[in-house]
Amino acid sequence: MYERKQWQAIGLRALVAAMALTVAMSLLAQDAVPADAKDEAKSEPMSYDKARRAAEASLRLHPGTDSQYDYRPLWAGNADLDGDGRPEIIYLYTATQSGGTAQQPNELVVMTPLAEGDVRVQAASPGKSAYDDETYALIRASGYADDAAVHIPGEMETITMDGDRIRVTFNSTRNSKLCVRGKVTCPAEGQHAWVYRWTPGKLTRAE
Repeated sequence: MYERKQWQAIGLRALVAAMALTVAMSLLAQDAVPADAKDEAKSEPMSYDKARRAAEASLRLHPGTDSQYDYRPLWAGNADLDGDGRPEIIYLYTATQSGGTAQQPNELVVMTPLAEGDVRVQAASPGKSAYDDETYALIRASGYADDAAVHIPGEMETITMDGDRIRVTFNSTRNSKLCVRGKVTCPAEGQHAWVYRWTPGKLTRAE
């Protein structure tokens, strides 16, 4: 009886060792991928889900208030805006606005890949807030952080990219909270197509 249990224990240890070896070999195989293959992977199209998850992670930095909450992306995509072979993430977000006359968020954002030691993903006081620590961990895991943003003064209809240009088609209405008339200059009512040019740290409207 003792001998059978001993052989069972030996068999179990052998199975665990074999599984560990399989995992190790898999990791080594990944590390052994040729550099040119890794470069090809960088240029592969990014999925919509990945772009949206990166945007959602970044929006956790807006915890919200009683009158403005539920920050969420309305659209997400990606394009290589600067031609360096790595895509930037582009997204448009809003938030629920209740009461008051404040302008409702409707921001077009460009996210760029993180660099080593990127200050954009460093919490001001690490360890002080579990929520903040988790948020920055999610942003680091996404590999991207916000770089530039601009307000879109109307309800978005389409967003397209061409080179370093981002074309936003939107509809402006008189009573929209996306542009509070009398407080800021709003475009005329109707459909508009505005083109923005992205440079690091800035989104500029191209006339």
